[in-house]
Amino acid sequence: MALIKVSSTRGDYVLINLGQVAWATVEDRATSGTSRVTLHMVDGATFQLRDAEAEAVLAGLQTSLGEPGAAGSP
Repeated sequence: MALIKVSSTRGDYVLINLGQVAWATVEDRATSGTSRVTLHMVDGATFQLRDAEAEAVLAGLQTSLGEPGAAGSP
């Protein structure tokens, strides 16, 4: 089980179980890479992450899914 810690709009932190992500939307900046990731959870909740948090989440998802280009994947 992969968990990630992200900040909320209230300034606190939540843990997200990447196994509970139903699907994700990734918006890229043409010049500097990922700018925003929206996670859609199986329970209907959504989390919108930007910049460094978006990059970390995307890397975590790629690693969890074994996607090409993820750190340590073939």
